[in-house]
Amino acid sequence: MLTEEILILSRAVHFGSCLALLAIFAVRLIVEPPALDDGRAARRMAGLCLALAAGSGFLWFWASAAGMNGSGLIEALNWPLFQLVLTQTPPGQAWMFRCGVGVILALLLCFARRGWSWWVGAALAAALVGSIAWLGHAGASADASRPWMLAADVTHLLAASLWPAGLLPFALLLRRRMKAGAIPEARAAVRRFSAISLGAVAVVVASGTVNALFLVGSFHALVSSDYGRLLMVKLALFAAALALGAWNLLIHKPRLESSPGAMAAIARKVWIEAALASLIILVVAILGTLPPANAPPNP
Repeated sequence: MLTEEILILSRAVHFGSCLALLAIFAVRLIVEPPALDDGRAARRMAGLCLALAAGSGFLWFWASAAGMNGSGLIEALNWPLFQLVLTQTPPGQAWMFRCGVGVILALLLCFARRGWSWWVGAALAAALVGSIAWLGHAGASADASRPWMLAADVTHLLAASLWPAGLLPFALLLRRRMKAGAIPEARAAVRRFSAISLGAVAVVVASGTVNALFLVGSFHALVSSDYGRLLMVKLALFAAALALGAWNLLIHKPRLESSPGAMAAIARKVWIEAALASLIILVVAILGTLPPANAPPNP
C-alpha cells in the first residue's frame, strides 16, 4: 500500500512540476516579454520546478520498478533492477530520454543567460512534458490506436501547460507587478494571458475528448468504472476552474481600465483557479494508476 501511495504522490508532484516548468517559460516568453524583466525570478522558479521534477521522477521510477518486480520499495532499491527496467522496458527508455533532457535543461538554466536560452529552454521543457505520454496509458497501449493516443496525450499535456498549469506562474507575475505598482503592465499581461488561455482551453477540451474516446469508450463505462467516475471528478474540477476563468474574462477584464478593484479581483480568482488545477493534477495522477474504463475485467 505504501508503494501505491508513493507512486500516486510522486506522479502528482512530477506532473505538476513539469507542467509548471513549461508554463514558466511560456509566461516569460508570451505573457511577460523579456524586455520588461531580467528573468531572475523566472529562472529561480524554473530551477525549483526542475529539482522537484527530478526528485519526484526518481520516486515514480522507483515505485514503478518495485511494482514491476513485485517487491517492496526497500527490496527494489538496487541498481541491477533499475538497469534492467531502464534498458529492457519501454517506460525505462522513456525515463532515460527524459533524464537526458533534464540534465541539458539544468545546464542551460545554470550557465546560459542570453535571450535565445529561453526559447531553447521552452523546447526542452516541452520535450520533458510531452514525453510523459510514454509513461501512461497511451504508451502502454499495444494496438493500432497507439500513435493516435500518444498524439492526443502529448497535445493534451502541452496545452495543459498553458492552461490550467500556467495559472500559477501567471498569478505570481501579477503579484510582482501589483507590488511594484506596475498596473498598466499587469493589465497588458492579463490581456495576453487571456488570449493564449482561450486557445489552450479549446485544445485541452478537444484532446481530452479524444483521450476519453480511447480510454472510456461509452457512457456505461464512464459511470460504472472507477476510472470513469474519477474522470467525472476531474471534469467537475475542470468546469469549476473554467467557470472562474470565464468570470474573469467576461466580468472583470472589461472593467480593468475603469475599476481599480478589477485587477485585485482577477488576481484572487486566478489563485483559486490555480488551487483547482492542483486538485486536477492529483486526480490525473490517480487515474494513471487505474485500468482504463474500457479495459476488459480481470479473469
